[in-house]
Amino acid sequence: MSGPKSSKPLDKPRLAAALNEIESVLTAAGKAIDPAKAAERAHFMKTKLPMHGLTVPLIRKTAKRGFSFSSDPADEVLTIWTHIWCNARTHEGSLLAIYYLESLKPLPDPAWFWHHVAKWAAQITCWDQSDGLSGIYAQLLERAPQLVYSDLVCWRESDNPWERRQSLVSLIYYHQVRTSLIAPDDVFTMVEALLGDPEYYVQKGLGWCLREAYNAWPDRTLAFLHIHGATLAPAAWQAATEKIPVDFKARLKVRRKEARRSGGGTSAA
Repeated sequence: MSGPKSSKPLDKPRLAAALNEIESVLTAAGKAIDPAKAAERAHFMKTKLPMHGLTVPLIRKTAKRGFSFSSDPADEVLTIWTHIWCNARTHEGSLLAIYYLESLKPLPDPAWFWHHVAKWAAQITCWDQSDGLSGIYAQLLERAPQLVYSDLVCWRESDNPWERRQSLVSLIYYHQVRTSLIAPDDVFTMVEALLGDPEYYVQKGLGWCLREAYNAWPDRTLAFLHIHGATLAPAAWQAATEKIPVDFKARLKVRRKEARRSGGGTSAA
């Protein structure tokens, strides 16, 4: 799928039928699941959508089975999955949309594809959805760095915390599967701009970004942490320092305690 021109807009009944189809399949798959287990998984995911409680392997198995529209023209299928993503009635339904994007190997023409899937970020409601999209966005950043990075910079200033999180996590996610990276200056500029962000999941994403940055540019990351580590938000601290040398981390901990005592640091390690 390179980047087909969009055909005429799909009618609402067809889109509604596709959504009903995938939700019916998921409902059938979740009938045997203990409601208590479903509630437990929903609490863990922190999702705002109802959950059947399906495990990820089972959702992926459901995705692989295909649906009545799976063989339709590529642009129509993407339109259908976009509708499902925006209107899913269950968390599992939204994940099926992400798993469809993941199944496209190789990804379509980045300019065409980014135009469509960048809009998905506005609909994120939990970390599970966010991480799934970050994997797609990181691939597109590799293939069209100027195009994607310019939007990530815009998201850095967004009122939507999930877009701000995407501006960080999508930069590298994950280092070991990246074949190329943007310039480290671009990464650390983005991180520095969001050091004071008040949202927990943005800070969690910031920590993950620094962890992956350490895998890519260890000396540069240690220099960054030397400057900012003492005041790094608690939600970012654990991930950001996960891979760094033990002695360096110990020195940072001492500085964080001193910063707290002086009133200029974090409230927890």
